[in-house]
Amino acid sequence: MPGPLADIRVIDLTMWVQGPMASTLLADLGADVIKVEKAGVGDFARNLRSVFGVDLRRGDEPNLLWTICNRNKRGLALDLRDPHARPVFEALVRAADVLVTNLMAGALAEFGADEASVRAINPRIVYARAAGFGEFGPWADDPCQDTVGMAYAGFLFTCSPDGVTPYYPPGAMSDVISGTMMAFGVLAALRERDRTDEGQYVSTSQLQSLLWVQSLNFGAVANLGTPFEFSSRTAPPNPMFNTYLCGDGRWLALGMAVPAMWPAMCEAIERPDLVSDRRFADMDARRSNSAECTRILDAHFLTGTAERWLTALRARGLWVAPINRIEDLPADPQVAANNLVITLADGSKAARMPFTLRGHEPGRGRAPEHGEHSDEVLSDIGFEGEAVLELRAAGVVW
Repeated sequence: MPGPLADIRVIDLTMWVQGPMASTLLADLGADVIKVEKAGVGDFARNLRSVFGVDLRRGDEPNLLWTICNRNKRGLALDLRDPHARPVFEALVRAADVLVTNLMAGALAEFGADEASVRAINPRIVYARAAGFGEFGPWADDPCQDTVGMAYAGFLFTCSPDGVTPYYPPGAMSDVISGTMMAFGVLAALRERDRTDEGQYVSTSQLQSLLWVQSLNFGAVANLGTPFEFSSRTAPPNPMFNTYLCGDGRWLALGMAVPAMWPAMCEAIERPDLVSDRRFADMDARRSNSAECTRILDAHFLTGTAERWLTALRARGLWVAPINRIEDLPADPQVAANNLVITLADGSKAARMPFTLRGHEPGRGRAPEHGEHSDEVLSDIGFEGEAVLELRAAGVVW
């Protein structure tokens, strides 16, 4: 279906996950995204066999990481290092509204795809670049991927269960987050271009995006000099803001930050006696006796199933949820009710874009084969017949 970006053409000069996720979100919104890959080589993510201990391939099909990060795009195989490719790239730029990249500055300069070179061809273009550690400073030119981006931004300690041992959460979350922020920036830049009729420059980085994700904790450090404390499960600051194991082996998360919720919670879990217990009479008392309160709740939650406690707590409008594993979610009824899983044309399943625009349904196109749309894209920008044959003979395009 046509989307809000149906009249926008995007040059996708990206690789791996961070950049591709930005252009995928734009493609989901209807933009014509042209994925430019080196002829005969392609994005390195195409040939990734496994990641985080999981085989990404299903038989001879493209790996799932490539599919998820490059759906709804057209593929052009073009060797930007070859001088014969320059007229093609310049024609692409003239016809484009946006160029999205996460390549290193040196590579972009070598390709003639840096901002100055691109803007000389098309002054109205939105030039968007996602980096690792930012555009300036001593780390600006260092290579970066998800792991080291999270490490520098403090996220591995934020994810640590104890604040002592760093923990790397699987799933390239830093790449996905910073790619999403890049797409957000592109939308703002397009709106500004509409307003001023001038080209725009957008940048983000893993460092910048992860500081945003950690805004509250970072704010505490920057203003008060103290980060948020790591909560002990057995002696939390607030026993109503904790996790509990139930009798059927499932966990519940309570998020009851409002002190007045204590009586309703005690009634719901059939322990009204705790309301009148002076050790837990108010928030200060519960904080002082946190370990004892948690020990009592731990023992009590084990006497019933997660569903039993969920039903009772939700009936009173209290803040509670089951602690799902990621494998619980593809078939979860709440996920299904909100249509949060999409099925692509090749049968692959993926998470829906992170917001819903009423009346717009994202495309279901699969990721392109290497050079699948080369002839089609070349025709769009004025290259046909002998001109294309010459480019192919020179190995410039596939």
